[in-house]
Amino acid sequence: MERNIETLVKNQDLIVKRREQIGDAALKLFSRKGYYQTSVREIAEASGLSIGSLYSYIKTKEDILYLVYQRIFTSFQEGMAAAMEGIEDPALQMKAALEATLKIYDEFQDVVLLLYQESHALGKKALLHLFEIDRRYVSIFRKIMEKGNQKGQFRVRDPNLTAICILFLCAVWALKRWNLKGYSLEEVIQDLTDLVLSGVMDDKEKGPI
Repeated sequence: MERNIETLVKNQDLIVKRREQIGDAALKLFSRKGYYQTSVREIAEASGLSIGSLYSYIKTKEDILYLVYQRIFTSFQEGMAAAMEGIEDPALQMKAALEATLKIYDEFQDVVLLLYQESHALGKKALLHLFEIDRRYVSIFRKIMEKGNQKGQFRVRDPNLTAICILFLCAVWALKRWNLKGYSLEEVIQDLTDLVLSGVMDDKEKGPI
């Protein structure tokens, strides 16, 4: 389910190209200055467009924030898919998915913080669309655990709830970075992977992964 952002332009390829420009510029500005402190005019200038041209591709500032969120979640999904490609074992899939997620959180630390700080700026309709994008990401972890349960490798009572909790645990690298100084990303990946796998795996399957 995608949100329909109004546009005056009919050329779909041009819409995609310009919205990528707008999203990239806004992402950098929002991360540095915050959503409310960034003007639409600044976003237009940073994306190489006049403000009139920018408004041909979006209708409101809220549309721009939605485009930023959508691009981030797309990066997460693509990163997860690439990390798990060719892996069939659920435990190894989980390990790959956790590592990919934490690396993306590391790459987009400022933006992840923005997601948590500024989501209230979106209207109800836009939030519902973002929730749907988030649910799709949660479903990746849920499906890994469902597959592990079916194979008898995992023992997870509620894969959906556990998937939501796992994603929140991954966000600690961006949200609590001030309290994680002195820890490397590799250390966090290893410890979080050990924690998750020890929690989801059936006792008889536990061992070094």
